[in-house]
Amino acid sequence: SDGKPLAVVEAKRSLKDPEIGRQQAKLYADCLETMKGQRPLIFYSNGHKTWLWDDRRAPPREVQGFLTREELQQAITRRSLLLDPRTLPINADIAGRPYQQRAIRAMAEAFAQGSRAGLLTMATGTGKTRMSIALVDVLMRANWVKRVLFLADRVALVKQAANAFKAHLP
Repeated sequence: SDGKPLAVVEAKRSLKDPEIGRQQAKLYADCLETMKGQRPLIFYSNGHKTWLWDDRRAPPREVQGFLTREELQQAITRRSLLLDPRTLPINADIAGRPYQQRAIRAMAEAFAQGSRAGLLTMATGTGKTRMSIALVDVLMRANWVKRVLFLADRVALVKQAANAFKAHLP
């Protein structure tokens, strides 16, 4: 709507690996950014597999389809609102133990370096839920997440976690 590109799509034949279009799509994005002053999101596809790459934020990931204009605009706007989660303080009232804070810092570091997922293994009673809440708090304040899915293998654990989230991060 403002004449600035939101996305570039590099499409290859269906028998080709979409990965071969990745560099070409990046070159198109480089040119568009130079010409229009806004870095577009990058899609590359062969019609069967489609990849989305915001090369300013994260590595490519396979997606099921293309984003709407509003979703593309939101993703580009979100770039300017991002803060580095490694620089934000951890709420010690939620997770104040040194090992919890180290775990949160390690996750923030991994996310800042482009990881989209992480796994922490901690013993029973070490405050995994509280550490998760504190990590979500950091990521929300850094504008990296808006909604978070918290999974547990038992209904009682889900209820317990939901109550903890309500208490510490209403």
